[in-house]
Formats: sequence, C-alpha cells, structure tokens
Amino acid sequence: MERIGVKYKKLAALAAVPEYETRGAAGCDISLANKEEVVLYPNEVRSFPTGLAIMIPTGYEGQIRSRTGMAGKGIIVANAPATIDADHNGERKVMLLNVTDKPVKILPGQKVAQMVFGPIVQAVFIEEED
Repeated sequence: MERIGVKYKKLAALAAVPEYETRGAAGCDISLANKEEVVLYPNEVRSFPTGLAIMIPTGYEGQIRSRTGMAGKGIIVANAPATIDADHNGERKVMLLNVTDKPVKILPGQKVAQMVFGPIVQAVFIEEED
C-alpha cells in the first residue's frame, strides 16, 4: 500500500488529527471542531469546521465522503465526494445534509465524514475533426 506524507496544522483546540479506523481502511475519519452541540434540521445543509488545515501533496487530491455510520443515521456529506485540491491550504470544512424527517444532534468532536487520498491525472484535450 502506498503512503504519502500529509502535513497539517491545528487551527482549533478541539481539532483532531484524521485517523484510519483499521489497518486496511481506504478513508481516514474526519472529526468536527465545533465547540457546542448543533441541531441539523431535516433537509438542512450546514458547513462544519474541522479545525484543521491539511496540506495535500502536489499530484494528489483528497475527497471528503460520507461515513457509513452517519449515512445510516441520515446525515451525509452534501457535496460528496468533495474534492480538495493540493493548492487549497485553508481550513477543511465538512458540508453536512440531514436527509431524515427529524432533527439530528451533531456533537462536538463527532466523527462525521472520511477523507480518501488519490493521485491526480489531468487530461490534455485534443480536438477531433471527424
């Protein structure tokens, strides 16, 4: 399995370094750095802070995806997969959507999403005359 070094900076005291739950996991868990409990209402989309700036190496991307446990509760990443380019070094935020018909509590430090890294391939567009 290939490994890449990913630098990070904590921007908030509650920020948690992403962790792989198992040795063979493709995605590392992303936790929130919100200071208090937040209620996410049905069909509501809200952006949540992670408290982390993550510097993805050139030639790679990060994708934020829904976490199975949260999706099972009706909370998904609204723009999944959300692509994070190597040239974006600001705080990573997670946009969550409540697809249930009930309000759901989002707790401080809760694991809500996962991030998967992959290599980038850019296309060269060639006009075809036929």
